[in-house]
Amino acid sequence: MMIIIAIGFLALRPGIGNVLRSAEKRTAIRQLVGLLTSARTDAVAKGRLVRVMHDSAAGVFWAEAQVAPAFDRSEFGVLRLLGREQVRLPEWLILTDLVIAGQSTGDRVSDPIYFDPDGHADGAILCLLDANGRELAVKVAPATGRVTVSV
Repeated sequence: MMIIIAIGFLALRPGIGNVLRSAEKRTAIRQLVGLLTSARTDAVAKGRLVRVMHDSAAGVFWAEAQVAPAFDRSEFGVLRLLGREQVRLPEWLILTDLVIAGQSTGDRVSDPIYFDPDGHADGAILCLLDANGRELAVKVAPATGRVTVSV
């Protein structure tokens, strides 16, 4: 009886791994979309410039907002959105390119995506590659700041 259970487990193991990885991918994409959407919402609601920063080598995204836009427009502080300060992609979900305002940023980590208080954004496409070689894109519309995902 134990041998049958062990054989059954070994047969199902690859499938279970794929299901778990797929769920982890969906969660990571939802968190990234949530961060971008919340950054836009915060910019509009509080009337300040918000930017989403990234470190592509670490797979980390975070938002920063102007601290006191009436006094110093260049000072930004980390913005806690959705109960966290940053979103980390799983190590097997890789940011292959980030296009901001029509220009590829390459491996520069300092190029942020800006969300204006009037709802506009720079416009961005985050190109991601998963462990199975599937590509997907997270897009930020320039006119509205709306975030969409295309597979």
